[in-house]
Amino acid sequence: MTIEGWTQTLGAGPLLLIAAAAIAVLLFLIIRLRMHALVALILVSLATAFATGIPTNQIVPVLVNGFGTTLGTVALLVGLGAMLGRMVEISGGAKVLADYLICVFGEKRAPFALGLASLIFGFPIFFDAGLVVMLPVVFAVAHRLGGGVLRYGLPAAGAFSVMHIFLPPHPGPVSASAFFDANIGLVLIVGLLTAIPT
Repeated sequence: MTIEGWTQTLGAGPLLLIAAAAIAVLLFLIIRLRMHALVALILVSLATAFATGIPTNQIVPVLVNGFGTTLGTVALLVGLGAMLGRMVEISGGAKVLADYLICVFGEKRAPFALGLASLIFGFPIFFDAGLVVMLPVVFAVAHRLGGGVLRYGLPAAGAFSVMHIFLPPHPGPVSASAFFDANIGLVLIVGLLTAIPT
C-alpha cells in the first residue's frame, strides 16, 4: 500500500532490525505473557507502524488494509482449522490415532508413529495448537514406554513444524502462497519434496 505524501526514510538495516524486534516482542507476548495471538499481533503491528515512521493518521488504514488482505484469503481456512483442532482436542482423537499408529508400527517405532499422527493432525491446525493437543499424548506414551520425553516429542514437533512451514492446506503456507501469488499446487509439490525427507 502506498501512502500519499509520505516516503520511507529508513534504510534496509533499520527496517530489518525493527522487523526482528517486532517478531521477538510478538513471541514474548504470546509465549511468556500468554496474550491472545490476535491482540498481540495488533499491538505489535501498531508499535511497528510507529517505529517505521508511518504518519499517525495513516496507521489505521495501513493496518486495516494489511489485515484485510491477509484475512480475506485465509480467514475461512483458519476459522475452520481452529474449530477442527478444538474438536480433535476435546474428542481425544489425537490419542486414539496415536495409539492406533503405535499398535500398527509397534512400540519400537513409537516415535515414528507419533510423528506420523502429528503430521496428519498438522494439516488444519497451527503449530502451537497442535502441540497443545499432542503433548499429553507424548507424555503418556513416554511414561508408558520409557526412553525420555524428547524421544517422542521431537518427531511430533518436527512433523507439526513441517506442516506449518511447507504444506498447504495449512493456513501458513496458504497465506504465504496468496501473498506471493504462488501456484498452490506447485507449493504443495515442492513442500512435499522438502517435508518428506525432513
